[in-house]
Parts: sequence; C-alpha cells; structure tokens
Amino acid sequence: MQQPKHLLQAFLLLFVSANCVAQADNEIQVYASPTIQHKWTIFELHSNYTFKGSKTFSNPRSARWTNETLEITHGFAKNFEIGFYTFTGFSPDGKFQYLGNQLRPRVTVPASWKWKVGASLSVEFGFFRPDQSSDFIWQGEIRPIIDKTVGNWYFAFNPNIDFVLSGTDKGVGISPQFKTVYTINGKVGLGFEYYSGLGSFQKILPFKQQEHLIGPMIDLYLHPKWEVNGGFLFGITENSNQHVLKLLLGRRRGK
Repeated sequence: MQQPKHLLQAFLLLFVSANCVAQADNEIQVYASPTIQHKWTIFELHSNYTFKGSKTFSNPRSARWTNETLEITHGFAKNFEIGFYTFTGFSPDGKFQYLGNQLRPRVTVPASWKWKVGASLSVEFGFFRPDQSSDFIWQGEIRPIIDKTVGNWYFAFNPNIDFVLSGTDKGVGISPQFKTVYTINGKVGLGFEYYSGLGSFQKILPFKQQEHLIGPMIDLYLHPKWEVNGGFLFGITENSNQHVLKLLLGRRRGK
C-alpha cells in the first residue's frame, strides 16, 4: 500500500516544483459518464495555473492567477450524485480571494439499459465572480456526457452549454470539450484534452475570437480510491489563454 503514496508524492513534486503563479478557469475537466457509487463521497482539488494569458490582454501579468477549486461529490442513489464546488484563487499579487459556490446534480444512464456508450447529464448552477472587486453573477452549465472504452482507448465528449443569468454578459454559450486516453498496463493513461468556447447560440464568434485549448494529459491509476489527472494546455487562438497547467487530485471515501 506504500507504493501509491510514493508515486503520488512524485507526481505532486513534478507539477508543484515549477513555482507556478497564474490564472486559469476554476475547473478544467472533461467528465466521464459514471456517477460515484451510492453512499460514497469523493473530494477533488482542482489546481490550475496560467503561465501566459490571452494575447489580447494589455497586461499579460493580469492572467497569472492560481485557482484552487474544492469539489465534493456524494452518491445519493445508484445513478445519481450531487457535487458542491467552492471557488477560490490567489491573485497575481498573492492575495487569497473567495470567488463563489456552485451545485451540480448529475444522473447517469443505468448499465441495465445496455447502451453502446456511457451517458449522463449534469446541471451546474451557482454564483461566481472573476475577482473580489467584481459583483457575483448567477451562472452555470448544462453538460451532456458521452464516453466509450475500446480496448485500451478511452474517449469522452462533453458538448457543454453554459449560461449567465445576471450581469452584463447574460446569454447562453457553446463550449464543447473532448478527451482521449490510451492506458498502459492499467496504471498510466496518456492522451490529450481539448477545451473550447465558440460563442453563443445567437452568434458563433469568428475563429480568432473563439477559445481553443489543447494539450497532453496524464492519468495515474494509483489506487481505486485515488484520482490523479494533470497536463498542460496550449492556446490555439489569440483569445485563448496560451499556457495553462492543470492538476486534479481526488480521494474517494466509502465502504
């Protein structure tokens, strides 16, 4: 049982020793379709760092935040869970800031239905602000989740629909995400993740104004109760954050 702990310490050292000071989205994750087991709970810490923000920023240092999001998810039934998020961050000058909270109920298609793909649907809703000088806005997303495992390959597609209900940027946006991973010896998954922001249903933005990020990722299957995912994203368009480091650590607790 000691080996997973040593591997986890090495993985943490790899990502934290880079002395990262940055900003990114508060949660960067492509979801898999299964919900957590009934009566189980998973605690996840999302740590995201932006080394280099959008090329459109007049002050590049304004993007250099450290975002820390705590996500706690509990399985209330065999195919139903509720997640709770607390968003926080450290601004470029090192000050800690509370940024909001969000709830996320999610339901998955039961295995007894024998679909050829995994499928689930989550709805997130809550209040958020980009920094402590801004007002909170009510916002969220509807996230369909489709995934499939073929041999050692895993594929997941999240065609997200995000919405803002208050503030000056009210509207409904389109932000699809994709992930593929090849698993080696059941212990390490290597692949890439892709994230985007295309605009709204009323108006798809010109390509240069859209957000497109893609990069290599690694998943470590250290122990059934641990979740470890990390990688580096590169912005494709000028309006995207250009260099983003992400790390997700999760710990399940249950029977």
